[in-house]
Amino acid sequence: MHTLSSLCLALGTLLTAAVAPAADELSLDALFTADRLVEVEIFLSEEDWDEIRNQKRNFRDALQASRQFKPIDTPYTWVPGTVIIDGVVLPQVGVRKKGFFGSQDTNRPSLKIKLDKYDRDLNIDGLANLTLNNNKQDRSLMSQYLGYRLFNAAGSPAPRCGYAKVSVNGTNLGVYSHVETMREPALERGFGNSDGTLFEGTVVDFYTDWENSFERKLGRNEPGRKKIIKVIEALNEDNGAILLGTDAPGRARVPADDRQDMAWMLPEFDDADWISGVNGAGYERQRGYDRFIDETFDFEDQMFEGSTSLYLRFPFEIEDVEAIHNAGHLRLRMQSDDGFIAYLNGVEVARMNAPDFARWDSRATEPTPDQTAATGVGFDITPFRELLVDGRNILAIHGLNNTPESTDFLVAAELTHHEHDFRNELWQHVDEEAFYRFWALEGLLSFWDGYSGNRNNFFIYLNPETDRLHFMPWGADCLFENYSQIANDRDAPRSVRALGLIPNRLYQVPEARAKYAEAMRTLLDEHWDEDALLAETRRLEAMLAPHMSVNQGWSADFNRIRRFIRGRQAVIEAEINGPDMPEWDFKPGDIPAMPGEERTNGRLNAVGIMMAAARGDLDTFKRYLDDGGDVDVTDESGGTALGIAAMIGHPELVTWLLEHGADPNHQNLEGNGPLTGAGLFGRLDTTRLLLEAGADPRLQNAKGETPVVIASY
Repeated sequence: MHTLSSLCLALGTLLTAAVAPAADELSLDALFTADRLVEVEIFLSEEDWDEIRNQKRNFRDALQASRQFKPIDTPYTWVPGTVIIDGVVLPQVGVRKKGFFGSQDTNRPSLKIKLDKYDRDLNIDGLANLTLNNNKQDRSLMSQYLGYRLFNAAGSPAPRCGYAKVSVNGTNLGVYSHVETMREPALERGFGNSDGTLFEGTVVDFYTDWENSFERKLGRNEPGRKKIIKVIEALNEDNGAILLGTDAPGRARVPADDRQDMAWMLPEFDDADWISGVNGAGYERQRGYDRFIDETFDFEDQMFEGSTSLYLRFPFEIEDVEAIHNAGHLRLRMQSDDGFIAYLNGVEVARMNAPDFARWDSRATEPTPDQTAATGVGFDITPFRELLVDGRNILAIHGLNNTPESTDFLVAAELTHHEHDFRNELWQHVDEEAFYRFWALEGLLSFWDGYSGNRNNFFIYLNPETDRLHFMPWGADCLFENYSQIANDRDAPRSVRALGLIPNRLYQVPEARAKYAEAMRTLLDEHWDEDALLAETRRLEAMLAPHMSVNQGWSADFNRIRRFIRGRQAVIEAEINGPDMPEWDFKPGDIPAMPGEERTNGRLNAVGIMMAAARGDLDTFKRYLDDGGDVDVTDESGGTALGIAAMIGHPELVTWLLEHGADPNHQNLEGNGPLTGAGLFGRLDTTRLLLEAGADPRLQNAKGETPVVIASY
């Protein structure tokens, strides 16, 4: 007995067996029209549909360290099918699932259709790959449509986007966003050519020796890789001339009162009765920072469970200050857990995680991840080089710990002078005007999961006409949202995102911040029309609402995007119209990569447990507990397996963990619990299980925020 899908598949094959495919009856312009939904009917065997829709990614595979040398292969496989687009039958095409983490779904997956999978000549106006996104992370249904249109209207090339009503084997799956796959037609439209090299970036950046992590999609590999290497070299300038090194002698004091608060950082201050030591101060009660801390500057006895502030003074000599004043760049590199304020000859030149008015008993405003502190954060303090004088100079540092109960504390500084101007070098390989426009658009639309916000979801194209790289957005279902769903950015400016290495380096330079502000003003003046955008959202709602299907599993929130649009311009102008853009202590850290071994001495360790939670691997947990394992074992962030399983959406594993004593209110190092991750990613099933088990929706994190507040953004 035939199933409905097999009958339809057979019928589609019979109807087209004797005629050529009718793809020439379709056009790309019609597929991306603004006034209707394209109808896409997909027919597969039930076995193939069950196979592809249940395929999944997991953190372990997608973020493994080996992707430094080669992009990770997709876990999704192609199956044959028949597709009918607006009544035009396209037989024997390839169909597969798509999606990273947040958009994964087994009942209503995002899909790729490869028209030329079995017939190399099958395409629509030169495009052979169709992309259908399920909008799981965009309940407004408008993020991609409006976002890409604004990019294109502003002259920053991006894919086109329309809407499709999608069904599989006769089951209506509702409204999908139909996004133009980045291939030759999109490049021709955006750049007037398509013979350059196109790369996709997925959780990658321009780190040393990571050039092979970018996935080549089109064009010649060698010139494209060489250009990426040039960008890496531009961002990673040479060490320069050391003015104050990591072995510099200095003096330190743990302040006990405010008697020296106004003078201790001044060059003429007398620090003769302070402790003498060598650069690299703090304490480490476990393992990690001990290699950076000189024994003469170990302050565990004075600071642990006592003080959160440390004053440091480092003298250094300059013989020819005019050479520094007239050329080159001044850079301060700080290893800091958790915060600091740096003064050069008595004037503040840099700060991170510091209160507005620091006192002898101040503490850092938030913790710094150990990896970030160990790697260090660079600060371009070139505008302050005029403070340097011939002879004796003083770098004074107010080190700040987050809490006196912290098990570690670190302050180490390095001051260098560079002839290399990374911006001049960078713009030899990246189109400067195009990048500022792209960056400002990501900021205007608050693209928290794009290149500047998360080093993710972007393309770079080596344009042969300019011999420079151009950035393009992708995966734009996370626009028009005030805050990131995966990072705590409530205290960051609203007008800019700068976690990508290029914007991060640029934002430290006042001139670059000013140019960013100028690019943002141009966008607001020429392309941001609040009334027109709101009117368009109402038109789209009227067009889309009748086609929502119960199979979507959620209700659309058309007002969500309108809440963002209203007043967005005022929020941005408040930041960009001042004398300078607001400060923001960026800490990009290393590219996310999952740690290696899952076992220690043959037994499953915390890494293995978290990987099993990401996979929803219940059998592994049963064996783990039988072997005496701790159901609430934590990873480096202080999170538990329950939190990961709830966030990714494994209700069976969440139920089992709760039944075996997992704590639904366990808080990680930032104070977030399992309910936070489940809410952020819209996991209604695991959220319900956690609440039934006693998870507290009002439990506050270190910022005083609750899961209810965070999930509302």
